Amino acid sequence: MSDPIYPASEDTARRYLKRNFTLNVFDGISWFTGMIFLSPESILPVFLDRLGAAPFLISLIPVFKNLGVFFPSIFVARRLQKLKRKKKWIIFMGLAQRLPWFLCGLFCLFYAGESPGAAAAFILAALFVTSVAGGLNIPAFMYFTAKTIPTDLRGRLFAVRNLLSYILGFVCGGVIKWLMEALPSPENFAVLMLIGTTILMLYLPAFIFAKEPDAKAHHAQTKGNREFFRYLGSLLASSPNLRRYILGRIFFTVAFVSYNYFPVFLIRTYDLPESAVGLFAIITAAVFVVANPVLGIVSDKKGHLINHVLGSLALIAANLIAIFSQVLWLSYLTIALGAFVLCVQNVSLFALPMEFGEEHEIPVYVGLVGLFVGVASLLILVLGGVLELFGYTALFYTSLGASLVSVLLYATTVEPRGRKAVAIRDV
Repeated sequence: MSDPIYPASEDTARRYLKRNFTLNVFDGISWFTGMIFLSPESILPVFLDRLGAAPFLISLIPVFKNLGVFFPSIFVARRLQKLKRKKKWIIFMGLAQRLPWFLCGLFCLFYAGESPGAAAAFILAALFVTSVAGGLNIPAFMYFTAKTIPTDLRGRLFAVRNLLSYILGFVCGGVIKWLMEALPSPENFAVLMLIGTTILMLYLPAFIFAKEPDAKAHHAQTKGNREFFRYLGSLLASSPNLRRYILGRIFFTVAFVSYNYFPVFLIRTYDLPESAVGLFAIITAAVFVVANPVLGIVSDKKGHLINHVLGSLALIAANLIAIFSQVLWLSYLTIALGAFVLCVQNVSLFALPMEFGEEHEIPVYVGLVGLFVGVASLLILVLGGVLELFGYTALFYTSLGASLVSVLLYATTVEPRGRKAVAIRDV
């Protein structure tokens, strides 16, 4: 008798579950460890600030990241539904997620000192290109995960990926601190980029050995663009729960922008050295080691929505601390709480949309949520303007308000896993 949590080609899925789980974990270790050296939340904002970039330009980091990661997904959803296998797509887009950082690191190593404006532009361009590649890749990766990993193991999968990489993050934080002190600026930031890119590239070839179960493409969409978007509209019209969730994600996205400014704010307010970014990495690693297993277990047992609520509450606390704290050790909690929100993002923000529809609809639901979140990211430009005109306190108050709205919307959303049993079937 077949096990309902496996695809119809369940013999392949069961036979290769251990291999696919292990390779997926190593993918996470390579990716998240490499991104410690390229962190859009700590390394890149401080680097841009040191290059003389205006606060408004720093606000482009979350804008480009969110637009790239979330917006393109819906436009490849139908193509992905037609692909019998997704592995080649994942490998190709994975390469596009990595190479721009290598080129950017080389440029900054040789030219950032004499052309800081060009270096800042290159950094933002690399972030945008790699984020777009990620946005094109995420639906395929989530589909691949759904086909190879049972529902009740996915939370632990994402948690283990993050946990092991951030155990290594303690070492990375020490290396970052040492490099920032040992090398002059901006060469130290460029070396961080090159190290991060090298780590990102370590695993990608190994993905060739992952085993994707056979699939039939009889659910592939044949609608034209107009009909397809009408279909998306019907999904929204028929599900008030999905609409509330998307609204919550929009406010959550706007609220999370404050985390990009916490490192710069601390360094400027308390006159910290550049090497403080190494300490920020160590704090982030400590939070990941503790929080990821807990969030993974919670999501497996209770669903992913509760983690969204916890993330919004963490943002509320972080912004209150940023506004009112005048003590350095307490202000460090903004980094810790922001890292907790990153844990929520990595464990649950991409996983929950997978559970709103049927298995073959995963690319559509992931893309639909991403479409709205990506477009809403343009609102972050307004926050950049708020910072330019009124300073950090006004920015943190705005983020606080968005956090409160997001937690209220999440609280009125029904966990989709409770709506129906989620089973993986062949497509």
